[in-house]
Order: sequence, then structure tokens, then C-alpha cells
Amino acid sequence: MKNVILVIDTETVGLEGHVYDMGWVITNKRGEVLAERNWLVLENFTNPQRMMGAFYAGKTFTHYAPMLQAGTITMRPWAEIVAVLLADIAAFGVQTVAAYNAGFDLRVIPQTHEDLTGDDWTAFDGLQILDIWQFACETKLSQKSYTRIARELGWVSPAGNIKTGAEFAFRYVSGDYSFIENHTALSDAQIETVIMAECFRQKKAIPYGITNGSPWRIVNPQAGDDAHIHGSKVA
Repeated sequence: MKNVILVIDTETVGLEGHVYDMGWVITNKRGEVLAERNWLVLENFTNPQRMMGAFYAGKTFTHYAPMLQAGTITMRPWAEIVAVLLADIAAFGVQTVAAYNAGFDLRVIPQTHEDLTGDDWTAFDGLQILDIWQFACETKLSQKSYTRIARELGWVSPAGNIKTGAEFAFRYVSGDYSFIENHTALSDAQIETVIMAECFRQKKAIPYGITNGSPWRIVNPQAGDDAHIHGSKVA
């Protein structure tokens, strides 16, 4: 199959890595789902000192405990998760790895791999990289209708910038203006898949290989250098 894409998302202890939740969707440009995976990383999720510093640390009880009990997520050692990822890339013929703010995920995944195994990360070697955030800002979020809706509904940062995070992009493309992002890896990868498919439907140039490009500036061209606060994902 042509154009097979791995949309991946992580939840981390901090900006520098320690992935504790990783999920991915294998899909195509139309957003048709071929496979979904979601794993908690045993070494990090069971480390109480690390998890105390995790973004959204309260999710341990509000989200993950019920998910574990229901069997909708499982906990595995990092090496096993990576083995499944490599097998999926090979089995489905993945050609592109995509993420919303890909620069973040493509930094913390190798950092976690090196921390837990001592080895270099090579799983994405030879694959195209697509930052869905960049893609969204170049297509859907630069539309005048998004600017109008965002300002009408208050999707604006304290600095006065229109927000461009995945939560707001999904609200716009889905029409569900009250949507709240779950901030668990698979659920985030699922909405990012929907956003990406809508971007492909715009029939515009695809910004392969652009990461850490500050795409929010495309939507906020008048913003100053200090006008945007960069978080673990996208503000």
C-alpha cells in the first residue's frame, strides 16, 4: 500500500524525555486506520519519583488506572514496545512518521530509548518526517474562517495569539467546538490522524522534513519573539 503513515504520540515526565505512555495509529492520507497501539512504559510508569514530575501526573488515577483495569491499555517494558513498533513499520510498509509537534516526539523517544537501553534510536531511519502541526498551520489553521472562529470563541493565548494546538485544530476540523483533548497518547494520536487527513484533503504542498519550525507564526504573523510560550506539546 502506498503512503502508509505512522502517527505517533507520547506522554512524558518532562521536556527532556522519560516517555511513560506511547501510542500510535497506522493510517493513510485519507485517515483510514490500519492498526492502533497503546502502551505504558513499565520502567517509567512504575517509577514514583519520575511520575511525580510528569505533566498531567493526576492522570495516573483518573485515566490510566481505569484503562488498565478495563484492559484498554497494557504496561510493557520499553524493549517490547519498540519491538512491536519495528514490526508494525515493517509489516505495514510505513513510509512516513508523523506527529503533532514532531520535533518534541522525535526528541523524547530517542532520549528515552538511550536512557533505558543505552542504544541509539534507529527505528525511524529512512522514513519521511511530517509535523502535523506545521501541516495544519500551513493549510487549515491559516484559513480566515479559523481566525474568525478562534477569536469569537476565545481560542487566544494571554499574549493575544490564536492558539494552534491539536485540541483547537481538532475542534475546527471536526466542528466539535467544545472538544477537550484527553492527553493520553493513543487518544491524541487518533485526533492527530483526523487533523492530518483533513490537511491532505486541501491538496497543498506537504511540508515533509520541517520540524521545530514554529508553525504557530504562520497563523500569527505579527507575533513578537517572546509572544508564545512553548510547552511540552503545543500551547
